[in-house]
Amino acid sequence: MDSSCSPKHGWFDSVAASYAQQRPHYPESLFAWISSKASSHQRCWDVACGSGQASLGLARHFDRVDATDLSPAQVAAAPAHSNIHYQVAAAEDSGLPNACMDAIVVAAAIHWLDVPRFNEEAFKVARPGGLMVWVGYDPPQGAPPALQLWLDQLYGERLRNWWPPQRQHVDNHYQNLPFPAISTSLPQELCISLQWSCDQLIGYIGTWSALRKAKQEGHDLLPQLSMELQKLWPSDQTTIPLIFPLMGRWGYLTR
Repeated sequence: MDSSCSPKHGWFDSVAASYAQQRPHYPESLFAWISSKASSHQRCWDVACGSGQASLGLARHFDRVDATDLSPAQVAAAPAHSNIHYQVAAAEDSGLPNACMDAIVVAAAIHWLDVPRFNEEAFKVARPGGLMVWVGYDPPQGAPPALQLWLDQLYGERLRNWWPPQRQHVDNHYQNLPFPAISTSLPQELCISLQWSCDQLIGYIGTWSALRKAKQEGHDLLPQLSMELQKLWPSDQTTIPLIFPLMGRWGYLTR
């Protein structure tokens, strides 16, 4: 793992506030779908929960959500909820009780983990036949043509040398990571739909690991990107619709 943007080297501590404010939130349709696949709803583990983007949604469907993250700053930025029990812990060594989880959800984080070690931990804490879901999202789509072309080129070409190697797993929809059971892709209709302003979009781009890595290497790209985006922004629109297609894998943990 690239230490310059690894959770184990404090990268997510440094961006905790911007993650909580700028990252998109998952739709209720995702949590309703997860709930429909779980055989019981007593307890769910939100793995590498960050600042709680998925924890709140899961708490509407499970009696208890154990939300763990390696970053103390991320956990501190997460919203309090009576059903959510936050804890600073590694995904690979959670300290959770054995055979207690009806569902295990990893939202936009599986590519940062030591997946074989995490899979063993998941088998340990899951109830027999427990649900496992890895979910993430593709880059934003649906912007006006010129702006969408700028987004596509920024993500796929201009930032290519600064994306950490783990990004390939996101681009491959986690298909090249070892899922510990028979798995199926997430339903294609699941997506995040937003109306974002120019400031919101550039704020989100500023949380990208490629931007962080570039800045660590002496290249602060955000001011220039912000100017470019402002020039491309439709003059007659305060906000624009954006879609983040959800992707990932899911299955049931049976030995």
